[in-house]
Amino acid sequence: MPVCLIVAPDAATRERVARGVDAGFDLVCGVGPDEELAAVLERERPDLVLVAADTQGPDTREADWIGVLDTVRTTAPDVAVLVVGGPADEPRVAGLALERGAKGFLRAGEETGPRPFSARGRRPTTTELSRRELDVLLGMCDGLSNSEIAESLSLAEDTVKTHARRLFRKLGAGDRADAVARGFRQGILH
Repeated sequence: MPVCLIVAPDAATRERVARGVDAGFDLVCGVGPDEELAAVLERERPDLVLVAADTQGPDTREADWIGVLDTVRTTAPDVAVLVVGGPADEPRVAGLALERGAKGFLRAGEETGPRPFSARGRRPTTTELSRRELDVLLGMCDGLSNSEIAESLSLAEDTVKTHARRLFRKLGAGDRADAVARGFRQGILH
């Protein structure tokens, strides 16, 4: 049963992040950074940990999410960790996250529309992506915007959007965070 653990400073942020990934996991649970994270990691044994790092929030301090990331990396080093943050401080936060061992950075709030179905109770499957779809997914994992992915691949932005729509459809994903989470869960991303 795939499990996703969301670590964020408040229940509203945990709920917002959970809405983006809950269709891809049989269990999505959330904790605050002050809770006994090591015990939760041991008890839940998540397949993916999403760490909220939007440093613009009133209750968020950079040391909180960095400490969470360090705890996850030392307590459960084999678990994939993605940092979710806002666009205001994306380059700095993404750099810190990757330096600390996160698998990638996701820009919060980039949704593509409603999720077409729920995958709860389904066993994970491996989806065959084209080389360009995989390149676009890797760009998303690195927190790049469509225009940044287009520039790095020497493609038009509309072409990147087309590849993104196709990979969302193939993965059954509703947004970027969901696509990256499904990519890790299905073994497409490591």
